[in-house]
Amino acid sequence: MQFSVIYSVDTPHDLDVEQFAPPNAEEIWNQTEDDDQYDYDYLEGRWENGHHRKWCAILDRQHFDQFIEHYALTAEDVETMGSLGAPGFGVGWAPAINFNDDNPDAFQNAYVTPIPETKREQCSERDWQRERGAVLAVYG
Repeated sequence: MQFSVIYSVDTPHDLDVEQFAPPNAEEIWNQTEDDDQYDYDYLEGRWENGHHRKWCAILDRQHFDQFIEHYALTAEDVETMGSLGAPGFGVGWAPAINFNDDNPDAFQNAYVTPIPETKREQCSERDWQRERGAVLAVYG
């Protein structure tokens, strides 16, 4: 199985956002956003003038597990609106599972869409719920 991942991180101004770059960032990941997209200036203190990065990649199981373990991200059992432009899905929409962490020094989030090895013309809601359930069971 592969995983389409959109990973974003925001940090306070006194932390280097690059320390939260995903493992193998230059080899596997594409950076798509930088500090220009920082949205937390409304927070006071050290969060003013903070930093933002977003990366996207398609990961195999080994790289995905390394990524999730590296930042202690866990899958949340919440409905999302999905991802726009998820790697491997073109410009369109793809369903996604939200992964978060509890780090007080960074807002880290990954929207993950599992890519099953079985090729199908279409995936039904039932197919998606089965894939989602499997991911939540392993990473939740």
